[in-house]
Amino acid sequence: MPDVQELLGQSPAIEGVRETIRRLLGRQQGGRRPPAILLQGETGTGKGLVARMIHRMGPRARGPFVDVNCAAIPETLIEAELFGYERGAFTDARRAKPGLFQTAHHGTIFLDEVGLLPEALQAKLLTVIEERSVRRLGGTQPEPADAWILSATNADLPAAIRAGRFREDLYHRLAVLTLRLPPLRERGRDVILLAEHLLAHACAEYGLPSKKLSPGAEARLLAHPWPGNVREMENLMERLVTLAANPVIQEDDLPLKVRARATTRTLAEEVRRGAVSLTHAVDAYERELILDALARTSHVQVRAAKALGITRRILKYKMDALGIPVTRPRARPIRRQAA
Repeated sequence: MPDVQELLGQSPAIEGVRETIRRLLGRQQGGRRPPAILLQGETGTGKGLVARMIHRMGPRARGPFVDVNCAAIPETLIEAELFGYERGAFTDARRAKPGLFQTAHHGTIFLDEVGLLPEALQAKLLTVIEERSVRRLGGTQPEPADAWILSATNADLPAAIRAGRFREDLYHRLAVLTLRLPPLRERGRDVILLAEHLLAHACAEYGLPSKKLSPGAEARLLAHPWPGNVREMENLMERLVTLAANPVIQEDDLPLKVRARATTRTLAEEVRRGAVSLTHAVDAYERELILDALARTSHVQVRAAKALGITRRILKYKMDALGIPVTRPRARPIRRQAA
């Protein structure tokens, strides 16, 4: 079975992704034409990483992997970039050039942000996928372009279809199989696992001594909604490595937006904007109440539970469920009696 353990995480959400990939690749090792796969997920959830992993472990691993960011290519150039052109096809076409689909022949092409493709280009892309051949701009004969199609989007393509911005027939060709990558806020303790991994990686990259997170910093990372997902966390870990003075990163080392306490008003606004779900908002506020109670009682759980009006057993259950680390109470200084 394919080894997909490089997809870090222990949460049920990410384990479900790993199992889907194992099942998919296990059935495709002998297939001549693997099915098109659409990766869905918010910005920064790792769609590009997963696409490369699928290619590397799939039946087209010996062929090229061509990564195309559909949002980064100007609309006036994207057709020539994807499908190529003949000499004289337009003013600056001084020589013929193959397109990215031909470059990916017998390999994989990854169409990132496919939902942003111009409507005029979608019909030609559909033809290329169905016929496995392309006709360059200015050309008269089709040329083979047999590539495994992986695509990704953070947009709601069914809604785009209803609005007339995306072709339904193209969607069905791209989404033979779909794979949803969960946002970081749905992955529980994976937040700390990823933070530790990215922190160690950043220290190694910058040639700096290793650092670790304090329990308070971990609690703030768990409470943060991570709108930028893993990409936001990677940026934060690099920032902490270069700016934090001590080997243990404290809560105060975190930027204000991460260490800011959750309030009912801010969480309601996040839910209203669709940035977080109601479940996450409730969890985040409950986490804040528990953290506050623990801080006020020097992390003595019996006293914190009493302050919250619950039993210690319920408090411990909620701490485990919300990923709140257990911090030992501070030892009281021993008073020595005068001799």
